[in-house]
Amino acid sequence: MFKNHVPAGHAGQAPDVATSNGRKLFALLLSVPLLVAPLWLTSGSGVASAAPLVAATCGVSPGAPATLPAGIYGSITVNGQCDVDGGQVVVTGDVTVTSGASLIASYARNGGIPGTTSGITVNGSITVATGGSLVLGCKASSFQCTDDSGNPSTLDSPASVGGGIVATSPIGVVVHNSTIGGDVTQSGGGGGVDCSPGSLPVFGFGIYSDYEDNTIGGSLHVTDLASCWLGVVRNTIAGSAVFMRNTLSDPDASEILSGHIAGNLLCIGNSPVVHFGDSGGRSNVVSGYATGECAASQPNPASGGPLTPISVPSPTPNGYWLVAQDGGVFSFGVPFLGSGASTGQVLSQPVAALASQPGGTGYSLASASGQVNGHGNQTNSCLSVPTSLNKPTVGLATAPGGGGGCWLVASDGGVFASGSTAPFYGSAGALTLNQPVVGIAAAPNGDGYYLVAADGGIFAYGPGAIFQGSMGGQHLNQPIVGIAVDPATGGYWLIAKDGGIFAFNAPFVGSLGAIHLNQPIVGGVGTAAGNGYYMVASDGGVFTFGPSATFRGSMGGTPLNQPIVGMAVAPSPSPA
Repeated sequence: MFKNHVPAGHAGQAPDVATSNGRKLFALLLSVPLLVAPLWLTSGSGVASAAPLVAATCGVSPGAPATLPAGIYGSITVNGQCDVDGGQVVVTGDVTVTSGASLIASYARNGGIPGTTSGITVNGSITVATGGSLVLGCKASSFQCTDDSGNPSTLDSPASVGGGIVATSPIGVVVHNSTIGGDVTQSGGGGGVDCSPGSLPVFGFGIYSDYEDNTIGGSLHVTDLASCWLGVVRNTIAGSAVFMRNTLSDPDASEILSGHIAGNLLCIGNSPVVHFGDSGGRSNVVSGYATGECAASQPNPASGGPLTPISVPSPTPNGYWLVAQDGGVFSFGVPFLGSGASTGQVLSQPVAALASQPGGTGYSLASASGQVNGHGNQTNSCLSVPTSLNKPTVGLATAPGGGGGCWLVASDGGVFASGSTAPFYGSAGALTLNQPVVGIAAAPNGDGYYLVAADGGIFAYGPGAIFQGSMGGQHLNQPIVGIAVDPATGGYWLIAKDGGIFAFNAPFVGSLGAIHLNQPIVGGVGTAAGNGYYMVASDGGVFTFGPSATFRGSMGGTPLNQPIVGMAVAPSPSPA
């Protein structure tokens, strides 16, 4: 049965409500008088000015689907089942799917009429509350549009979200053929570990969540899902992708494949484990590193195929940024995103540390005062310390799972956590230290961090930060200046001022300990592959060790206004 499609309302007037056989087929409830500007009115010169766009409410109950008419809205609140099948919709603000409600934006035509289109563009973000559902976009080759009866399917309907998607304990989230500017976070929910049909037609074979053929400008997190099935296939992700503690009924679930991930791919505690199933999928290409199930190999296909890695490293070499004490940033093989203070701030000097977001979408500079200045994207959650510090900031680490979170550490061992993806696990701030703390590094899965002191003492916090040994109590020719974690083993390297390297459950691939340096080493970072590392000197000289550490240039021999104090590694842009 087709719903009647009612034209959009004019200023101060709500559209009518159409019914058929006693069933309410369309309801658009207005929280304030609504001005809806249909798209065909916005391109001409006949509209000299428009009243402010206002909030609208779509839907009454899950059993009474409502059509959202074509037009431009300030924001949308979904209270029942809201179908975007009445033409093109633009929302300049946010969309909120309330508890138990559903937004179905997987129609390709306006009222099923050939030659017309339906779709949605959200300039803000989409939020899905407990028990809500979101179906966004469709693609003929992978997810049939709701109004496409063809065999084979022929219709597509892309969707666009300028911000992000946050779904907290939803029933299901199904996103195809969509462009999302920020992070996508789905936590909890899922309808239970069985494949019983759901109330929506899209869940006829069982409740599930699925992300296919999308471009995501931030990171993708799916955690603690209890459902029938989960698929994540053919997505391009600018940040990291995290899949943890998901429990699924279908043995063919957990297909996380054929993606291009600029950051890290973290897969821990999923049941079934991430595998190829019968998807025909390929290995993910990861510019950062993969952990857990996504660092393993599985048969492809699952029924007796050859062992195939779930993830393979990107063939594009890394680049890096160097930061000077005055906030100057120097880029090699990666884009320059800015230096000094963020917009609207005054730089607090000296700058003490630099860290990049997974995927290289942005980086942050930490000053000794605890001020943080971000440049590029996905840095807004890495914030300055709100209070004065007892001791200066000496290190900065970003959350491996993306989302913009970070940890700062002061020389007294105090740790300051910022952002939901960088939880606080503890600090050495209340301890009596033999030597000051000089650096911090995140555990590979983001579930902990390591602090290192100048005497080589190691302090591990969080379940994922496993103590592997230290140089505390041993003779050092020169003090330790930094620490880098090996994502392949979970071990770490300690870096000394003279270029000496001390490896703990991490491969030793060389050092500068016996080489005369023009200026001392001030820091270093490991590579995503785990078989190499970089060191940087205060004059900007860069030293590479191991097959995955590619030299892209340095500031050695170039006059600097202030000395270099740190470096960060990121994937280089893919060749055109």
